[in-house]
Amino acid sequence: MSSLRPSAKPEHATWKLLGTAVVTLAALSGCRTLPAQVSAQAPELRFTGRVDRGDPGGPHLSWGGTSLTVRFTGTSLGLRLLDMPKFEEHAPNRFRFSVDGGPFRDLYVGEGRMLYRVAEGLPEGEHVLRLEKETESVVGETQFLGLELDPGARLLPAPPGPSRRIEFIGDSGLTGFGVEGKSEACSFNVETQRNSLTWAALTAQALGAELSVIAFSGKGVAVNYSNDPTPTLPQLYERTLPSREDSRWNFHSWVPDAVVIQLGANDFWKEHPGEERFRNAYRSLVEGIRGHYPGAHIVCVLGSGITDSHPKDIKARSHARALISGVVEVLRQAGDARVHFAEVPPKLEDEGLGCLWHPSRKTHQRTAEQMTPLLRDLLGWK
Repeated sequence: MSSLRPSAKPEHATWKLLGTAVVTLAALSGCRTLPAQVSAQAPELRFTGRVDRGDPGGPHLSWGGTSLTVRFTGTSLGLRLLDMPKFEEHAPNRFRFSVDGGPFRDLYVGEGRMLYRVAEGLPEGEHVLRLEKETESVVGETQFLGLELDPGARLLPAPPGPSRRIEFIGDSGLTGFGVEGKSEACSFNVETQRNSLTWAALTAQALGAELSVIAFSGKGVAVNYSNDPTPTLPQLYERTLPSREDSRWNFHSWVPDAVVIQLGANDFWKEHPGEERFRNAYRSLVEGIRGHYPGAHIVCVLGSGITDSHPKDIKARSHARALISGVVEVLRQAGDARVHFAEVPPKLEDEGLGCLWHPSRKTHQRTAEQMTPLLRDLLGWK
């Protein structure tokens, strides 16, 4: 897969054009025909996933899997983006993009305000761009600042999205952490993380559903990995942008047909978190989701990343199975027939491992093959 990468930090009052020289805005003003500029807040743009559109300067994207769809005329398209990395200074967010349904290419978003020419030399007529965020929130936010089109070209209403909708909630097992790694020996990096290869993305694609992914590495239901004192996933679930406490999600703006939860591995990172503590936190999460989405199916998944062999002598998978399925059973007995328990077998030896013992591409594919028919049957989708 080819990619576009930032090659240098842009100078003040300039835009960086990948693969070309830096062009100042003042120089552009002397041209006879100026490119058409499109506002980042144009109503014709279609975003999916949790995107914060409250900044007049442009929407902010943080969660992996968030996307933008653009329909436009002309022969070229430029994206103006501003990356705000968190993970480390030289870890740009990774996106992928496709034009007119063609093969996806990678786009690494560099530091500062930049213009990325993602399409050039297209035939005259209408075209559609699809942009998807591959890296997770821990890498940082990216702000969309607008578009640049050919002189005289225009933006058109984006094609409508699928009517089917699924929300996935999870930890690193749903972020694509290390999915492109060659073995368990590699550490976290943006080169090996790819949301589009997760079983969540593969399942949604197979079902023809629009997805929203609320997943963050290291997060647990009651306890985070390494007893990290920062908010747990249920706390972040209420946010549009997970790094901002005041960024609250409007649960009426996008209502899923199903919510799929895969959490628990980090709660058992070293020791048992405590039955009552875990059970209460898990039940509170499910009941909170039910309050937001009264008609949705909620599927509580025991994922492939929880095993009885690690941590040693904890029997994490057996305990997690009993606790999660127990919460589901209590809620079903209380009258909620739309909450379900599902178990995905642990990682198989011949599937290999991603970075730091995370699920490999083969494990994600196998999980998608199991979860796709299960969700299809629950939802009555043909």
